[in-house]
Amino acid sequence: MDYQELNKALVSKGQANEDRTGDHVFFFITVEGKSYRATKLSHSGKGQISSSLLGEISKQMRLTTPELRRFVDCTIEREQWFQLWLQRGASWKR
Repeated sequence: MDYQELNKALVSKGQANEDRTGDHVFFFITVEGKSYRATKLSHSGKGQISSSLLGEISKQMRLTTPELRRFVDCTIEREQWFQLWLQRGASWKR
């Protein structure tokens, strides 16, 4: 998976809002009226995401790495992700 694929999935499918003002691009989602930081990516991120970083992003998004791949491949829908987010302990409020 590469940075562009993940960025596109977060914004279009996950309906995440981007904050590009800092050292990283932060992605925020709204679940049940509350805003949460879903994950962050580097401004300079290009190409494939390393497996270790993919694991960290998965944890931040409250998904396993295979679930994250399925989210990007569109076999996990936004609503399913939000349900998992809440079940697995939503945190990182904005």
